[in-house]
Amino acid sequence: MEMDLKKIGLKVKEHLEKIASFTATPGEGITRLAFSLEARKTVNYINNEMKKIGLETVEDYAGSIKGRIDGVDDNKAAIIIGSHYDSVKNGGNFDGIAGVICGLEIARLVKENNIKLKYPLEIIGLNDEEGARFGNGFFGSKAMLGGIDLVDLHKYKDEDGISIYQAMDEYGLNPESLKGMSREAKTIKSFIEIHVEQGPVLENNRKDIGVVEGIVGMQRYIIEIDGRADHVGTTPMDMRVDAMEVASRMISGVGDLARSEGNGTVATVGFIKNYPNVINIVPKKVQFSLDIRSRDNGAIERIANKVEQRLTDLSKEYDTEYSIECKLSEYPVDLDKSLIKAMSEVCEAKGYNYQKINSGAGHDSLFMAKYVDTAMLFVPSQGGRSHCKEEWTDYRYFAKAVDVVYQLLLDLNKN
Repeated sequence: MEMDLKKIGLKVKEHLEKIASFTATPGEGITRLAFSLEARKTVNYINNEMKKIGLETVEDYAGSIKGRIDGVDDNKAAIIIGSHYDSVKNGGNFDGIAGVICGLEIARLVKENNIKLKYPLEIIGLNDEEGARFGNGFFGSKAMLGGIDLVDLHKYKDEDGISIYQAMDEYGLNPESLKGMSREAKTIKSFIEIHVEQGPVLENNRKDIGVVEGIVGMQRYIIEIDGRADHVGTTPMDMRVDAMEVASRMISGVGDLARSEGNGTVATVGFIKNYPNVINIVPKKVQFSLDIRSRDNGAIERIANKVEQRLTDLSKEYDTEYSIECKLSEYPVDLDKSLIKAMSEVCEAKGYNYQKINSGAGHDSLFMAKYVDTAMLFVPSQGGRSHCKEEWTDYRYFAKAVDVVYQLLLDLNKN
């Protein structure tokens, strides 16, 4: 069947332009944090669009939205296509949500062509993959497979001191119900995610599609340095307990730790908070984040260990104290080889320029691949930009992604 790529691209464009209005920062990028008003508007929109094409919909207790088409044998494991609908602060309107909308358009094609599927099909918009509000991440996918501990709902808090538990309650969800919502991995035949690359490789290589082979592991930390507040003019340099000086010495060496590992390993300090943040007071406390990523989990561990040793040494030298809290820890994963092969064959059959690629970003597929057969398809990001309002992907690439995954879905239902 010849696919009307222009029509598909326009449908994806129409959806994404409407969803772009659901942001807490109009004109300054997309801010759609977990359990926010913007998240509610997005879920309601997706839910309504799913119902329009005849999907059976449900919002789960983690805030994810799912639409289902029953299979001929509804007892068989389901094929899930989806991504996340939340965003970072001041991000773009393609990261995550475009994969949800592509899934919706794949379901539309199934319905319009009266396809009888052997396996049930589920299109899902997962909640809080980014972890931008509470610092954790992969909340929706973890909740789906029973990976959320209720203790963590009280432990993780946003910058206003609101816990996940409280945020869920205010959003209209029952946090206690998470205990009973998980499903067994055997109920999922495969998980397939369409996503923007968020890097420059595909565009530079003039490729339409990237077939993802593996995803980096990652660890996220919040580090706190505790010093002593003093007058900046009357406290000699050798008598200060300056939290900022210790933090700056630590932060300045993070990049070199990653470079020494090589092989694509990266380490980033993404935010820093200084207390009391006053021009004439020696900093009493500094908090900063540390994000480490690599395809080699050993590299991640070595950097984390070196950071802690450096913090210990600096604290002794400057008489400060420190604490380090791990917010997220995920091992690198390889995606399913049979699905990689099948997706590559579809790209070749359709004449699309593609390449195999690894992901330097974390995705719901990173978590899902630990439990179920998982595949991921990238589309090019203009200029490699992402997590910013300049994020952009030409809609024709989304149309090709829909075409490939729709055909992959049909092929999987023949087996």
